[in-house]
Amino acid sequence: MREEDVPWTTAIHEAAHAVAAIRAGLVFETVSAMPDEAHELDGALYWTELQDSGVIEMPPELLAVVSLAGPCAEAHVRGLRFDRIFQGEAATDDRESLASLGLSEDQFVVACRESIALIERDWPVIERVAQELSTAERLTFNQVDAIVAAEDGRGRLRS
Repeated sequence: MREEDVPWTTAIHEAAHAVAAIRAGLVFETVSAMPDEAHELDGALYWTELQDSGVIEMPPELLAVVSLAGPCAEAHVRGLRFDRIFQGEAATDDRESLASLGLSEDQFVVACRESIALIERDWPVIERVAQELSTAERLTFNQVDAIVAAEDGRGRLRS
């Protein structure tokens, strides 16, 4: 796969979902920025079977931050307001995921704020994960976790 095969905004979007999941303490199977024609997705964060089946419950507030992180990061990289991206076609699955969580308005506002703060704080690691996603078909949880840990280590050295 060549880097130009994956749009940068898709790689950023999916990288932000993955980084947000790790920051929330949620484990996923893989993340991909490659189109999935069968499921009509540009890219996706794939949860483990236990999470997909509901055996392992994930707090809705954390899932909201993970869902919002992708559109927030895409808005950041495109220089657009978050609401413009969130209302667009690329965020359809994210909106559907959020709607299924049954959050109150206050919970939604808190999740938005946390997602925006995460994007600002973790932008370098999101870009690093996106770089890897632009050349790999999929990254596993362990691969993304290692990138996050390496970037966190770099940040501590500069402190």
